Amino acid sequence: MACLPRSLCVEDLVAFDVVPSLLSAARLSGLRELLPLQEQAVHAGLLSLAGGEASDLLLVGGAGSGKRSICELAAAHHAHSGQRVLLVCHDRPSAARCIERFRSYQLIGLRCGLVEEASELAQFDLAVATLDSAAMVLASAEPVRCGLGLLILEDLEVVADSSDGELWPLLLLRCQALKVELPLRMLLLCADAMLGEKLGRVLRAVVVRDVRAVPMEQETASLARARALMNLRGGLLARTEHDLMPAAVHAVRPR
Repeated sequence: MACLPRSLCVEDLVAFDVVPSLLSAARLSGLRELLPLQEQAVHAGLLSLAGGEASDLLLVGGAGSGKRSICELAAAHHAHSGQRVLLVCHDRPSAARCIERFRSYQLIGLRCGLVEEASELAQFDLAVATLDSAAMVLASAEPVRCGLGLLILEDLEVVADSSDGELWPLLLLRCQALKVELPLRMLLLCADAMLGEKLGRVLRAVVVRDVRAVPMEQETASLARARALMNLRGGLLARTEHDLMPAAVHAVRPR
């Protein structure tokens, strides 16, 4: 009888160049045998440190899919390699919970804390910020100065419907602009399958979807999210046209 391949466990991630101390910290935080979404994400390049050559990933899964814990390991992995990491939450309580979840990684020397001012980004390997603070940080010169390498945006469906919901398209547009100067990649976490698929197409990100993920959108939220996605798509098109303009002007310049 053929044997089914077993799932990856935490120790197997050494094959993806994750150092043993980080894997031990991951076990302390409760990560052991990888769930299907986690394993798919790893094989899709979640732990790749190839900088600008690595694809942006959008993980779609509900509660219990493990998307948050595997992305926290990815954050620690990037930070350990010397890349600055910024994790964005929708409000201060969720940011405080995130910092607490990073405790096992702090025990092995990674600095983690809440960022409220742009100048504070340099103080942490794993910086955590609310949506409004992250927008301010990304609008400053600090990401380039500090070498921001990874941005993680949690609970996208909650962020999209929050009082600061108009900020997340601007934040993603700023990340796209920073990629001209930085090998910056994004990891986006979403529980709403419909929103995740739409955003993945707009950003041309690799969507890793848990088979249990189901559409969650309500009519009112859909309208707000549709407007935000339209603004994001328009901003990306405008930026692309702006980037191409000098080359076009040069091409028709008379000799």
